[in-house]
Amino acid sequence: MKNAFFCTLLACIIFTRAANAQSSFNEDRMYDLVSLGLGLGFDYGGIGGNIIVYPQKNIGLFFGGGYAIVGFGYNAGIKLRLVRESHAVDPFFVGMYGYNAVVYVPDNTQYNKIFYGPTFGAGIDLHKRGASLGYWTFAIMVPIRNSEVKNYMDKLHNNYGISLSSLFPVGISVGYKFTLN
Repeated sequence: MKNAFFCTLLACIIFTRAANAQSSFNEDRMYDLVSLGLGLGFDYGGIGGNIIVYPQKNIGLFFGGGYAIVGFGYNAGIKLRLVRESHAVDPFFVGMYGYNAVVYVPDNTQYNKIFYGPTFGAGIDLHKRGASLGYWTFAIMVPIRNSEVKNYMDKLHNNYGISLSSLFPVGISVGYKFTLN
């Protein structure tokens, strides 16, 4: 719980600092058409990778896959970014479908389960001045979990006496995108 609070606080500080960054970003910016990212969050399949293709500079289609505590997690979706030529920070919105909850029972791994559904989020891409291999990306994600997740957790508690901590209502995403084009 303390780690999640620390991560959320850190993400808020980074967002605030980036939003207050100097607004003149004078060098000509080249925007990525294809990027490969490494990071953590729903859009990276947990802890993993992500590839995004931009058929238009403001619209990207992505797939992410990685380690989600109990197995392979994946997500696919769309990223809508607001590209601003003279700024180092590009805000974005994201919508995806894929893994959005994990039930992990350390002593009874047969009860471990991954749940799937939609997730929505917002964040920023933070570009460096001058030439670089890529850019940092940060987001807050809100998974839309159906009643199946709660029912499964209640079943484990009521039928087997397994107590689980509740799931966080939001998640964070942090990664580095390597520009491939």
